[in-house]
Amino acid sequence: MSDQYRDDDYSGTYPEQQYEGYDGDYYTEDGGYPRAYGYDEPPVEEPVQAAPEPKIELVDQDGIRAFELATLGWLVGFVALLPFWGLLNDRGWTWWIWTCLAAFGIGAIGIELTRRRKARRLRAEGLA
Repeated sequence: MSDQYRDDDYSGTYPEQQYEGYDGDYYTEDGGYPRAYGYDEPPVEEPVQAAPEPKIELVDQDGIRAFELATLGWLVGFVALLPFWGLLNDRGWTWWIWTCLAAFGIGAIGIELTRRRKARRLRAEGLA
């Protein structure tokens, strides 16, 4: 390697920089804050009080309402597609109608199963 870029006065190390410390710049002799910063003493933080957990009640614990709404949605879809039977048949899309009808049937079964499960749970808890 050539030394063409090397300074003649470069000795290979950097001079040591002395650390003088703060010498009272930030802290006074008694350990408090100096008056120049506007504090009589260190600020005291207020303890954080934990907020009480809000009581959250489940809207539908058993899932019956969810099954009812989903089943109703499939029934509405079935009824809404019936006027378009001819159009859907021409394009080969009648499976949409049968899908809505099948989902409605499965949802009706689900409603009955969830109602039975709720009744069984209430009997086991002694509430029914």
